[in-house]
Amino acid sequence: MNTRFKLFRISAVLLILIGMGAYPALATESNLPGGTSISVDITSPADGTLVAYPPGDVALSGTAAVGEGLPLPNSAIVYVVDVSGSTSALVGCGGNPNGDADTNSILDCEIAAASSLNATAASLGTVGDVGLAAFGESSAAADVQPAGGDQSLTAPDADLNAVGGFDMDEALNSLNYGAVNMFTAKAVGSGSTNFAAGLSSAVGIAAASTKPNRMIIFMSDGQANTGADVGTVAVPADVTIFTFAVGAGSSCSADPQGLGSLDEISSMGSGAGYCTPVTDVASLPDILPSVIQSELTSLGLSVDGGAEIDISSSAAPALPQNGPISVNWNYNLPGLMPGIHNLCVTAYGSDMGGAGSVTDCINVTVADIALAPDQATNELGHPGQQHAVTATVAAGADGGVANVLVGFEILSGPNAGASGSGSTDALGEVDFSYTATQGLAGLGTDTIEACFTDDLGVDVCDTATKLWQDTTPPVVACVETTNPHGGTIPPGKNPDGFFELTAIDAVDPDPQIYVLDTGSGTVFGPFPSGTKIKYTEAPGGIPNIKPMGSTNGRAEAIDWHITGTGDAAIYSVDASGNQSSNTMCLVPPPPM
Repeated sequence: MNTRFKLFRISAVLLILIGMGAYPALATESNLPGGTSISVDITSPADGTLVAYPPGDVALSGTAAVGEGLPLPNSAIVYVVDVSGSTSALVGCGGNPNGDADTNSILDCEIAAASSLNATAASLGTVGDVGLAAFGESSAAADVQPAGGDQSLTAPDADLNAVGGFDMDEALNSLNYGAVNMFTAKAVGSGSTNFAAGLSSAVGIAAASTKPNRMIIFMSDGQANTGADVGTVAVPADVTIFTFAVGAGSSCSADPQGLGSLDEISSMGSGAGYCTPVTDVASLPDILPSVIQSELTSLGLSVDGGAEIDISSSAAPALPQNGPISVNWNYNLPGLMPGIHNLCVTAYGSDMGGAGSVTDCINVTVADIALAPDQATNELGHPGQQHAVTATVAAGADGGVANVLVGFEILSGPNAGASGSGSTDALGEVDFSYTATQGLAGLGTDTIEACFTDDLGVDVCDTATKLWQDTTPPVVACVETTNPHGGTIPPGKNPDGFFELTAIDAVDPDPQIYVLDTGSGTVFGPFPSGTKIKYTEAPGGIPNIKPMGSTNGRAEAIDWHITGTGDAAIYSVDASGNQSSNTMCLVPPPPM
């Protein structure tokens, strides 16, 4: 198939008409395990777009986002704060939120960090429940609501008593060495550090939440030196624990008493947690919120369910990016073969609940065009002869594509300039026919082109050829005609030898006639059709030709007087070089 690109000659209306089958896709939205929204959208091309092959290129573009859609309050966070006596050390962080005698202590910094994390949780909308546990020599679950009784959970932005800001902030600000004082006062002792007790209280608070994603944030400035081994605490597999070793007196791995380390605690439950050493205590309020930070990590493209292509580098800004974030992406997918292709872009992200993804898909129809018959030859005959071609727009093995407007034009040849258009049927086919130019001007090869414009503005064409030829010789006749002097045509053989020579050709309006002396082989002519001659048979003579007629006689009705040594035979040759067979013009020889 001779396929090439060219500037399509049909109006841009074609593009509009063809594109009517494509529809813009809507963004696909979902939520990460922790409740953070994640979305991806293929904004271009539209679903159902027609793409020309070659080249079969698809320029994809779209958006992806994390944390910019509707969040789901899928998560619960339990803040676990070390209130042992060692947290009174001054570190220049936190101010004095609990109003005690110490300003900028480790405890103040822990309170500030937990408050910062709670504010982030409230702003994200992905956290539905928060709770608080304090531990020292023992531990207690804080009462985090002002109502009567003891409530271990509240919403991060709850302010049920309408004073003092968030209820959780009030509870946090009530922490003191060895105690939590709101909304119900509870003593936990400050003389030692009991990891197992703190972990046990946190697990109990998490168990009270119905949220599918539960997290414990465990802060301590020391190592376990009292109580049970942390390994004795049963942590559900759907609870993730992040621990923080705060200050120089703490360590993620140290376990001097064999009661369990912060590393060991973070490995419990889901096992997805980890311990963060915070040697610069003042950085704790900035570090802690990062635990629930969402991230848009990467983008992948799959074609027809095949292996995914990493298209993260096509995003702006570059991935990964912390949420909330929205990025634009552009990717050129080259050289798709004809067919209906399913293109899917997946956005990958993570939040406090773990990793997740969302996928948006479109279908594109990649089609080529073929013109048949590719070559054809016809004898140019009488007026009214036509040639027809069929253009097929097809998506490979997926078959013909209907309702595609195809334009036809004869680019060169005897019928150059003829054109037409039509839309493909259910089989992807559309016909074009034209009437051939007659006569000598109709001879030659037509180059016929068929084109369509895809929804992306790309033109694709195919060509075919049609040879109009003339291989049919003229039809000649030697018609006895009247002797201009006698006025009659004698019966039988023409003793006078008067003939009208005629030639008829379907293409050539003026085929040439030749007279052959069968005796000598001498050829006279050429003569136009309608020429009148007198032929004289003179055996032994010299073949010759001379004009007839005089100014005072009637012989001027005859054009030529030909004398030969044998009978006269005539034949005709047209402009294409086709020669007829001989036709005899018989006359008797003169009497001896």
